[in-house]
This record gives sequence, C-alpha cells and structure tokens, in this order.
Amino acid sequence: MIFRAAAATDVGLRRKGNEDRYALAPELGLYLVADGMGGHTAGQVASELAAEAALRAIQTLDGAAATLSEKLRYAVASANRSIYSTAQQQPEYAGMGTTLVALLADGERAALAHVGDSRAYLVRGDRIRQLTDDHSIVGELLRRNEISETDAREHPHRHVLTRALGVRETVEPDLAEISPTDGDVFMLCSDGLTNHVEDHEIPKQVRDESDLQELCQSLVDVANQRGGEDNTTVLAIRCE
Repeated sequence: MIFRAAAATDVGLRRKGNEDRYALAPELGLYLVADGMGGHTAGQVASELAAEAALRAIQTLDGAAATLSEKLRYAVASANRSIYSTAQQQPEYAGMGTTLVALLADGERAALAHVGDSRAYLVRGDRIRQLTDDHSIVGELLRRNEISETDAREHPHRHVLTRALGVRETVEPDLAEISPTDGDVFMLCSDGLTNHVEDHEIPKQVRDESDLQELCQSLVDVANQRGGEDNTTVLAIRCE
C-alpha cells in the first residue's frame, strides 16, 4: 500500500497567530496535526514541541520490533513530556498544551493516536466515519446523549478540553489500528475545520477534488468563507 499525503493550514480571519502545526513524514509513515493552546505564543510553542518530539520518537523507533500502536504511544508520551517539562522550566509557558492526532502507516496497516478534539476521519467511497472521540466537555455530553449535534455547535463550553498534551505529567492517548483499502482517504484536522464544515460535506469534496493539496486547501477555504473563527488545518492521506 502506498500512502500519498498533503496538508494546508491557515490562521483564519479572527486570530493573530497560527497555533496549529502539522507534520508530513512519509519516509517514516507519520502524519500529524496539533492544535496548541495557552495564550500569547504558548499555544504555538506547545504544538511545535509536540510535532518535533513525536517525529524524533518515531525516528528513534524506526525498524524497532514494536507495533504501530506501541510506537505511537511512545511518541505521544515523548511529546507530552517535552511540553510539560518546558512549561515547568519557563513560567511564561505555564499551562500550555496542545491537541494531537497522528496516523502511523506501514505497508497494509495504519494506527491512530489522539488526545484532545482534533479529529481523524476515514472517507471510503461516499461514506465518512469519524475515527476519534473528542476529549472535550461537549464530546462527553454528546456521548451521553445529553445534547444534540446542533446544540453542541453552539454550546458555551464547546472548546473546553478534558484531555490535552502537556498539561499534566502523563497523558493517556486513544489508540486504534486500521486496515486501509485502495482508495481510502484519511483526514486529520483541527477544530477550525469541524467548527464550520459538517461531516457529510467532506466526502463530496474528496470525490470532486483528486489533487490532495487542492482538497486540503479547498476545505480550509470553506472554513474561512464561513467565518474563519479559528486556525484551520487539514491533512489528507490517500491509500493506493
């Protein structure tokens, strides 16, 4: 199986800086999106630290006799440790953190790891499936069927996370392994996209745009056209 990927990111229409980061490392089979938080430049620092630490961790494990999920667990732990220790040493970064959603692919298998409310989707034909559960107050309310999807979009606490990288000394990621098929498209994105674009709209964009770079950019553009309230990052991986 060959994995082809592209990504696009934009600061949006309301923010002064872009706290999103993404990484494309096809030589390692690693693809990730991180959405930082913490105010001022702290969010940018957190997401950058997460991306760099995750890449180093996967490089260290390249060729190791470990499962894809085990490698991602190690990468998440490394990223969390990097952010947490930096915040402890530099008071101006106290409380910073980031979301992280990462895909690690090798041959016929792929694994996902995520913390926070950045998401991973699988688009297969005309269908889309959300592969991650948001670690947020609203995500918990949705899972308990206490609010509707419509209510979730307007909920005053929709951006409050229940889990993030770097906030505590340790963090537990959600992990999953998947067997992709020819034509599958994985989408990794920050909530800047999902705040404005509904899930059912994404497969049509995938079907209409064969160029992955154009696909990512077109989704970012839609988010901006609909308000662009946050930074938006989209990363697409096509399996062939």
